Order: sequence, then structure tokens, then C-alpha cells
Amino acid sequence: MRISDYLAMTKDTMSAYNRMCEPVLLKYDIPQVSFDILMFLENNPEFCTAQEISEVRGIKKNLVSVHVEKLVQAGLLRRGAVSGDRRKIALAVTERAGPIIGDGLAAQQNFFERLTDGISEEDWTAYRFINEKMAQNIKHILRTRN
Repeated sequence: MRISDYLAMTKDTMSAYNRMCEPVLLKYDIPQVSFDILMFLENNPEFCTAQEISEVRGIKKNLVSVHVEKLVQAGLLRRGAVSGDRRKIALAVTERAGPIIGDGLAAQQNFFERLTDGISEEDWTAYRFINEKMAQNIKHILRTRN
């Protein structure tokens, strides 16, 4: 696989995921970024600050800020203190977001099933191993200059 093919596949994967989430976005009249923030918090409770959402999920800080504010105003997120650091604000999904989260989790599961359709358990195990190694290599590249 050429690097251009790999990069195109990565972009296409996100486009396919976004397309499969569209029914949820339309049903709840919610923008993709707001949906992504809600789902990220649901799936990754250990990362609960706006900065962590930006860094880990890769959403620009200004977009996280704008969408978090809208989600708080809509009652879908709440802010709270981070124990041990008063300067940080923890974000949590509210009960009101439950229907969005439920439909979102179903959309994510459907996407994953379609993405992995026809892949044997053996191949899937090999892919996970390779993917984890590539993730380690990416982190190393990001920590070093060359």
C-alpha cells in the first residue's frame, strides 16, 4: 500500500463514519462536531476536559469551545470541577443526552460491523497488532524531530 493510499483510506474512513452518523444528526438536529464531542465523552470518560477532547479526538480548540458551550446551554453536557486542579473544568454527558448517545452508539456499532465485514478473526487479530505498533511509531515520530 502506498502512503497516499493509506492517507486517502484514513480520510475516507472518517467520511464513511460521518455518513453513517447522519441519521442521528438529522433526528436530533445536532451538528457533527457536537455529536463527536458527546460520543467522545461517552466512549472515553477518562478524557473529560475540552483540552483533552481537542488533543485526543483532534478537534480544533475553538470548535470544541463553541460546541461545548452550545451543548451546555442545550442541557446535553454539564461542567464540573476536576479534583486536584481547580483551573480545569470536567465535562460530562447529561441524562438528557441519553437518546442521542443510545442512537450514536448504535450507529457506531453498525459502522464497525460494516467496516470489519468479511475479516476473519485471525486477520483482525493481526490488524490490531499492526495498528498498535503503528500507533506506537506515530507517537515516537511526534516526540522526535526527525
